[in-house]
Amino acid sequence: MRKGVSRIGWSVGLLFLCWVAPAFADSGSSSTIFSSVQTKATDIFTNVRNILMIVGAIGVLGLATMAFFGKFKWSWAVSLLGGLALIAFVGQVVQFFISNANIPVN
Repeated sequence: MRKGVSRIGWSVGLLFLCWVAPAFADSGSSSTIFSSVQTKATDIFTNVRNILMIVGAIGVLGLATMAFFGKFKWSWAVSLLGGLALIAFVGQVVQFFISNANIPVN
C-alpha cells in the first residue's frame, strides 16, 4: 500500500514539474516566471472553484430528493453548505492576506 501512495506522489510531482517547466523556459526574468505561474494558478483556481460549485449544486439537489423521501440528514446539509461557503469566500480571504494579487472573488 505504501508503494502505491509513493508512486502516486511521485507521479503528481512529475506532472506538476512538467506543467511548471515551460514557465521557467519562457525567459530568464524571474518576474516573468512568477507572473506566468501566478496567472496559471489563478486560472486553475477559478476553474476548480466553478466545478466545485456545480458539484455542490448537484449535492443540494440530492439533499432535496432525500428530504422528499424522508431520508434527510441535517449533518449532511450543514457540511455541504459550509463547504460551499468556504469555496465561495476563499478568494476574498486570500485577497485579504495578499493585497496585490489578482485573485477573482466572484
